[in-house]
Amino acid sequence: MSQTPKFTHLHLHTEYSLLDGLNKIKTLAKKIKEYGMESVAITDHGNMFGAIEFYKAMKAEGIKPILGMEAYLHNAENISDKNNQRFHLCLYAKNLEGYKNLMYLSSQACLYGFHMKPRISKKMLAEHSAGLICSSACLNGEVQWHLNLKKDDNKGRKGYERAKEVALEYKEIFGEDFYLELMRHGIQEQQLIDNQLLKLSQETGIKIIATNDTHYTYQSDSTAQEVAFCIGFGKDFNDPNRMHHTVQEFYIKTPAQMAELYADLPEALENTQEIANKCDLKLHLGDPTPPSFKFTQEYAQAEGLDFTKDSEYFAYKCRQGLEKRLLNVESSRHQEYRERLEREIEIINKMKFPGYMLIVWDFVRAAKERGIPVGPGRGSAAGSLVAFCLEITNIDPMKYDLLFERFLNPERVSMPDIDMDFCQSRREEIINYVTEKYGQHNVAQVVTFGMMKAKAVIRDVARVMGMPYGDADTFAKLIPKELEITLEEAYNKEPKIAELLASSPLAKKVWDFAIILEGTKRNPGTHAAAIVIDSEQELWHKAPLYRSLRDGIVVTQYSMKFLEDVDLIKFDFLGLKTLTLIDNALKLIKQRYNKDIDFLSVDVDDKKVYETLQSGNTLGVFQIESSMFQGINKRMRPSTFEDIIAIIALGRPGPLESGMVSDFIDRKHGKAPIVYMFPELEPILRPTYGTIVYQEQVMQIVQKIGGFSLGEADLIRRAMGKKDAKIMADNKSKFSEGAVAQGFNRAKAEELWELIVKFAGYGFNKSHSAAYAMVTFETAYLKTYYPKEFMAALLTSEKNDTDKIVEYIEEANQMGIKVLPPNIQKSELEFSVAEVNGESCILFGLGAIKGAGEVAINIILDERKNSGDFKDLEDFLGRIDPQKVNKKALESFIKSGAMDDFNYTRKSLLEQIESLTEAAKAAQNAKKEAENSLFGNDEELVGVNLNLEHYEEFSQKEILEFEKESLGFYASGHPLDSYKEIFKSIQCTSTNQIKDIAENSRILIAGKIEDIIKKISKNGKPYGILKLQDLYGSVELTIFEQTLKQLDNIEDKEKPIAVKCLVQEQDETKKLKAEKVLTLEDAKKEKVDFVIQKADTSEPLMLVLDFHTDTDILRLLKEAALRHQGKRELRILFRTQTQELEMISALCVHSEIKEEFKQLQWQN
Repeated sequence: MSQTPKFTHLHLHTEYSLLDGLNKIKTLAKKIKEYGMESVAITDHGNMFGAIEFYKAMKAEGIKPILGMEAYLHNAENISDKNNQRFHLCLYAKNLEGYKNLMYLSSQACLYGFHMKPRISKKMLAEHSAGLICSSACLNGEVQWHLNLKKDDNKGRKGYERAKEVALEYKEIFGEDFYLELMRHGIQEQQLIDNQLLKLSQETGIKIIATNDTHYTYQSDSTAQEVAFCIGFGKDFNDPNRMHHTVQEFYIKTPAQMAELYADLPEALENTQEIANKCDLKLHLGDPTPPSFKFTQEYAQAEGLDFTKDSEYFAYKCRQGLEKRLLNVESSRHQEYRERLEREIEIINKMKFPGYMLIVWDFVRAAKERGIPVGPGRGSAAGSLVAFCLEITNIDPMKYDLLFERFLNPERVSMPDIDMDFCQSRREEIINYVTEKYGQHNVAQVVTFGMMKAKAVIRDVARVMGMPYGDADTFAKLIPKELEITLEEAYNKEPKIAELLASSPLAKKVWDFAIILEGTKRNPGTHAAAIVIDSEQELWHKAPLYRSLRDGIVVTQYSMKFLEDVDLIKFDFLGLKTLTLIDNALKLIKQRYNKDIDFLSVDVDDKKVYETLQSGNTLGVFQIESSMFQGINKRMRPSTFEDIIAIIALGRPGPLESGMVSDFIDRKHGKAPIVYMFPELEPILRPTYGTIVYQEQVMQIVQKIGGFSLGEADLIRRAMGKKDAKIMADNKSKFSEGAVAQGFNRAKAEELWELIVKFAGYGFNKSHSAAYAMVTFETAYLKTYYPKEFMAALLTSEKNDTDKIVEYIEEANQMGIKVLPPNIQKSELEFSVAEVNGESCILFGLGAIKGAGEVAINIILDERKNSGDFKDLEDFLGRIDPQKVNKKALESFIKSGAMDDFNYTRKSLLEQIESLTEAAKAAQNAKKEAENSLFGNDEELVGVNLNLEHYEEFSQKEILEFEKESLGFYASGHPLDSYKEIFKSIQCTSTNQIKDIAENSRILIAGKIEDIIKKISKNGKPYGILKLQDLYGSVELTIFEQTLKQLDNIEDKEKPIAVKCLVQEQDETKKLKAEKVLTLEDAKKEKVDFVIQKADTSEPLMLVLDFHTDTDILRLLKEAALRHQGKRELRILFRTQTQELEMISALCVHSEIKEEFKQLQWQN
């Protein structure tokens, strides 16, 4: 019996062909191995997105990976030529040179050759062919395209002779490394050119290879691939005009199947092995090279220094920075600071990271020089004194016991990871800075991939399969709201899914396709923060580049997970809106009081600031403005900066064991004793009243009691976080032995170890918490001492969010701060603080006025700045350019109230606006004439003469409507202000609370009718949309025939009404269905099922667990908590032989969770 010949798949698409390929790489690797193949190629359409994942997965299975790409090519001289010509060809990297050329070609195609698809030119291919093998691809390959005269599309197909010329062109470029692909899928057009390809091969000597254009793993996936096409192209599966596959042959065939197909041409299979043998690409993945700083010598020379090495300049800048920082440190600690700095410098230099630190130092310095707000720190970098001295961070790590080893562990070499927060609106300026500094192709952002996850894939498939929208929405809602849940898990958890699949053939079909497509990559995106920088060479030497079609951003084709593999280091540039808020507030303070605030010299234990936090009045305060944090603040009554650090660590969502709030609070207020298992733990745990809250405390405990180094302790921390049982078991005895060696009790040390193991994995990074606590303190300080400037800056930061603006104006009013309409004399571009009638108030900015136009607003602001305030209306009209501050702009100013200071009613100005525009034009003409006059700019000649009649003002209702029209808000009041007290007596929900109401709740909305839009349904029944406005915004309700009749019967539609409605959910958005219209009096008596999630008590719920409870119980409990969300704070009481430890989770649950876990002990 003859042996099956070897075969290598050389034309294969993975899921990275983005909806034109369903081969998932891990599954593919196992299948190739199962079929006995020793090598395989990846040739995704026009990209190399999956190359490194593919390489690693194949290597892991012992298969040779061949990295390639199915490229698009045109014959024009210029790569960016916009002709519609586009041929396919497959390229494979033989070696490192070929791989680099492949990355270069892919980058150029995406950056400069994109027209419908990313294309390269034949000229470019010829210049970068070294190390590459090329094959002629499919029916869309240039050779096959000319041969395929059957396809009569009048696009210039020229037949055999031209095909032969083209083949010889490729042979001239690639020599013996150009092959003709022969495909046998049963497609008629392929069969017609089969013999011509063989003839061409014989005449030119170009070898034939057998390929199978593989797009999916199993033959049964063929229809799912067509569904994926439909999703990608926005087509209906049942559309007869959509693109169809005529055969189902694009799956992974075995060598035996291929041998059968090519029994007459065995050499075509042998030639695939020839290519596989030629390809011997060895990538050295991992172990990234620390980056160098490109400008060390240049910067040193500018400072009169002769440093040439990064390490020397880095150490110099650190020591220089320390002297500045020591100005705020008591002299008795200066030596301690110097010693720690030298230790950190030594470690960083030894680990070869000074270049990295200088790169970060440089772009942070550049941001500050440009006035771009930078955060005080983020993540573990706040634990580094070096970072503090270089002013990368702005929080003193020694003051708050932050550990350098949490940032860089000398006993575990890994790249540093510094995340930087910049002002959100100016983050792009810093990206532009590094791009200009290092080179256009040396800096890029990082690609991400949208995935077809459980709910989304149901919706996508249902849409293309023609399932009615309502049915698809109901189907998708059956998937439980759990992060990363799979369809299989959903099926096992929700019995209604099985019921639906049994009763609906269409739902069953949707489900079957969704199961195949779930988890597939759908589209490329851009990582929110990551930036890669290469000081020495263009990025395409290490990773191909891609340009986003949506926003033009250039990204690496390799995603975050594979960057270090290819020797690229990422830096995180994050946008933080709060930094802009603080910066704007400080500018307003400087403007009003000529005062600069340096938060490094402010007392962070300022008593008044903590009174603000204790009151729960934290709206707008960074990180702690939510109701959950307000509750923690009221209970904890923070009194020190350490308390703020703890609040941020304890109050964050996370795993069940993420905090010990109640224990912490009780100990802080003396309701529970502060107990230390060993007296030596007191210095470590004193700031948190004896509770373990931070990862740094775990490290210090392991060091102090077990005798570990801080580097070893950091490895333990990481192992705990990853629940690495082997490392934990190996180190338990080492910890005990170390404790005994230092004179500690073994039994107590082992119990301490178990406590650490149980909770340390969920401890929070104190460095991050401390850095963010600084931002929290700064916002709380500003709100306490400069409330008007703070609220004005807060309003500016949310200027595009109507709901937030309404909420913050209400907050300002409750603080006794007036928020007034814009004012031509006093308003700035954004919200500001000014004296109006002897009282300081917040003014709307002129930039908020719709219809005024940016040009008109800037002219007015510049004129006021350069020539002073406008004396009166005549002066104003005489100083503006009437072509730019035109009639439309003036109307907007008047309607918004911006011209009220000129002592005319809005009605007087609006009804005589022609007089205003004529007067402004006359003044401008007079100025032009006066320029050449003997009398020059005489005021009598060029002044404005106005004779306006004084009209009674508009009604309050009209004024407010004008404000809403011109500002989008009611500025000087609200049409419903007189109904506030009545609304309080009704159990109604405000429009800004609707998003928090559980589905199927019945609520009351009270407000004024803004609009009724009437429609007729397909079956002829009337329905419509009711737009209702309350004090906080507007909302749309769906109304049906009965409700429409009720609304038609209302005589005075200006009077507020109440509507009882059902809360529904569509596409994760709340929708309201009106059920009943009521007068406000009737609404007072109306009962509602008004709930936030589910009706239940809000008392905490306590679960008692033995300390040795199986961790699976905790996992199941967390999953159940997400299903049974409610208002009860879930607390857990862990019991050991010697003590009890109460913990508060970040989860709020409904009492019904107890029914699911009847076997556990509940206390209430």
